[in-house]
Amino acid sequence: MSISQFFKTEFNALAKNGMIGHPQGQPAFGYLRVSSAGQADEGRSGLPRQMMHIHEIAFEHGLKISWQHIFADDNSGFEFANRPNLSRLRTAYKSTARLAHAVVIEDLDRLSRNADWHQGFLLDEMKQYGVEPLFWKKFSSRIERAVMGAIAQDGMEQAKRRMAEGNIHKAKSGRVTARVPAFGYKLVDSKGREGETVKKDSHYAIREDEAQIVRLVYKRVIEGYPLRGLARMLQEKYPPPRNAANWEGRALYNIIKNPAYKGDFAANRRTEVKVPVTVNTGSLTGPVVKMVKKRVARPKEEWIIVPVPAIVSVEEWDLANNILTANKKTNKRSSKSHYLLTGFTRCARCGYSYSGHRRIYHRKDGEKTITSGYGCNAKSPRVPAFSERVQCDSSQISSKVLDPAIWNIVCQVLLDPQILLTALEKEFMGKRNEQTSRQIDFLESQIRSAENEDEKLYKAYMAGVFDEIEFAERRKLVKKKAEKLKQELAQLNGSLISPENFEARKQTILLICQTAQENGLAEDAPFEIQKRIIKTVVNKVTLDTVERWFELDGIIKGRYPLPPKGSWKSKS
Repeated sequence: MSISQFFKTEFNALAKNGMIGHPQGQPAFGYLRVSSAGQADEGRSGLPRQMMHIHEIAFEHGLKISWQHIFADDNSGFEFANRPNLSRLRTAYKSTARLAHAVVIEDLDRLSRNADWHQGFLLDEMKQYGVEPLFWKKFSSRIERAVMGAIAQDGMEQAKRRMAEGNIHKAKSGRVTARVPAFGYKLVDSKGREGETVKKDSHYAIREDEAQIVRLVYKRVIEGYPLRGLARMLQEKYPPPRNAANWEGRALYNIIKNPAYKGDFAANRRTEVKVPVTVNTGSLTGPVVKMVKKRVARPKEEWIIVPVPAIVSVEEWDLANNILTANKKTNKRSSKSHYLLTGFTRCARCGYSYSGHRRIYHRKDGEKTITSGYGCNAKSPRVPAFSERVQCDSSQISSKVLDPAIWNIVCQVLLDPQILLTALEKEFMGKRNEQTSRQIDFLESQIRSAENEDEKLYKAYMAGVFDEIEFAERRKLVKKKAEKLKQELAQLNGSLISPENFEARKQTILLICQTAQENGLAEDAPFEIQKRIIKTVVNKVTLDTVERWFELDGIIKGRYPLPPKGSWKSKS
């Protein structure tokens, strides 16, 4: 069941006449959030509990909430791009034509777990637009709200640390840390029993019906079977792994790479780190560097190996992995450098991405014809059941048709700088820039408050309210908070188009266009330069090969017709 369907199912279970809350009450908005898709699954208490609590507090305050006024996200991030329904809610309560004047939420941390400034920004915004936030878990004052928000955030971080420490202790004691066993295994306790005891006393035992499939996978890979072909073969004979609709090449790759199958369960294998990522936001200020969380492999010396029953021999495991490594190096499909538009082209028919690929045709006269083009990944050589489920009717398109069509649009921008200047002015005057400016103002006020708090702490210390140890501890927390706020501020400042930046960017645009024209780049640019320029001005390409159009999103926006069908086959 999809997450949206599950939201609707829980809503319908409480609704009367299409409303939760008080049937004769005033209209209100409702907001829910689960931190991941898994938390919305049946059997989890988070989402049903939130829906029940929103229903209760709405009834208590004489409010009714229709399904159209329910906004629900399944992401833990604060970025509005990652919380689409929070963005929709903000648009709704800012509207002058809105019918609702309250937002009902279970708890403050459903709005955001970040107490440093995210919570305050959203609550202040609601107040500014005359919208009252109502929480099932009430707060008696702004101070209590701030304290409880900080406790929720700190509690989440402490829980993560305790879980990590517990997993390390568990692995060092010879138990596996997996909550869901790998395909081919089942969880048992130290006496080989299944049931409740495996939650703490977790060990692997071989599940023979699945283990025979694992052995077959290794055997076929060693014999030279390609993963996608092997997936199609398995689909016809064996049920796919739990929680999977079909056998996929990626699932088989993960089976081959998992050291548990040779008897080495690797605990403490991955960790979560923050890494800088350059994001092309479509802004004429250029790309923005953001810190994002990413799971990465730890050094092998940090892994904790827990012996488990082996399904294949060490020799078989090593041989299959060596074959995968060799295939990856020689696989021409893994190289995207020869295709101009891979990475940001999506199919308008099904939403899957397009990938570049080559085909070689052997003619009767002994000559070869090589074609290059793009195809929707939903129609790649997957298992038949997958293609039947997606049912995409898109067709392949030659790179000699699509690449020039998009490059010609980009050339118009290079030859007419006024197009970019108009886009820059629109962005400078737009809502995104105005929103960023308001966030910056809020952060600056929070930084000033932290500085004032630091001064008050010093005065309290001088007055003998607390000793130097407590003063140092409290000041450290204040300084840490201020530093985090300043980091957030620096990131937002980098994405803001200020009046000074606006003028500077205008001159830069004129210089880029002038250089392109003088060097003939607009007509005959090298491949790498074309790719770099397209990535700068285009965020996403949406392609419809049936209705014959493509749509650009980024600095350049708009829908354009594809040229008449050209020849897919072209000599190289």
